[in-house]
Amino acid sequence: MPKLCIALDTEYENALKLVKALRGKDITFKVGYKLFISHHRRITEPIKEEGFELFLDLKLHDIPSTVQNGVLSAKELGADYITVHITSGRDALRRAVEVSDGLKLLGVSLLTSLEEEHLKDFGVCLSKEEYVLRLASLALECGITGLVCSGKELPLLKSRFNFFAVVPGVRLGQEEREDQRRVVSLEEAIRNGADMVVLGRSILRSQDPVKTVEDILALLQTRP
Repeated sequence: MPKLCIALDTEYENALKLVKALRGKDITFKVGYKLFISHHRRITEPIKEEGFELFLDLKLHDIPSTVQNGVLSAKELGADYITVHITSGRDALRRAVEVSDGLKLLGVSLLTSLEEEHLKDFGVCLSKEEYVLRLASLALECGITGLVCSGKELPLLKSRFNFFAVVPGVRLGQEEREDQRRVVSLEEAIRNGADMVVLGRSILRSQDPVKTVEDILALLQTRP
C-alpha cells in the first residue's frame, strides 16, 4: 500500500505534539527548511526516537562535493530519505549515490509550484512532460532511488520507468491550491501509482489531526 508522509511545515511545538500523538502509526515525517534550519536535531531526534521514518526535504542542489557531503550529514542524522535536485547534474547525483548506503535518494523533478510557462522563463523549450521525462531518465540512470513528481505526470513516468514515486501537493477534498499549481487529490495520487503521498496542510490545519491521519491510513490500507 502507498506510504503516508506528513510534511511538518509548522511551528516546533506543534510538530513535536503531532509526532508524539501519532506514536505507533506507520508514518514518515518530512522535515523541511522551516524546522530543520531552526531546530535541527531537536526535531529529527524525536522523530527517530518515536520509531518513525525521517524524510529530510532539503533539496540538495550544489556542486558535486557539496551534495555528497550533504548526503553524508543526512546519514549521520539517521535520515531514511533525502531530496536532491536532479538539475544538480550527473556528477552530483553519482557522488550522492556513491555514499548513500541505504539512505534513499529522491530526485526532485519540476516543483509543483511551477508550470510550463516557468520553463520558458528558464530558457527551456520543452513541454513540462518532456522536461520531467528527461530529468527522470537522468536521475534513474545515475542510481537515484525515487522521484518526487506531481501526480499529474506520474502515469507518464510510470509507463516509462520503474521507480519509487513520491507525490507532493496532495489535497483532501476541494482544498485550495495556494502556492502549489500541479496538485492532485489523494484518490488521484493513489490511482496514478504513488508509492508515497505527502500531505501537510490538510493534516496540520485539521480540527482533529489524529483522526484525519487515521482516516487517510484506513483509505491507504484498502489500496494495493
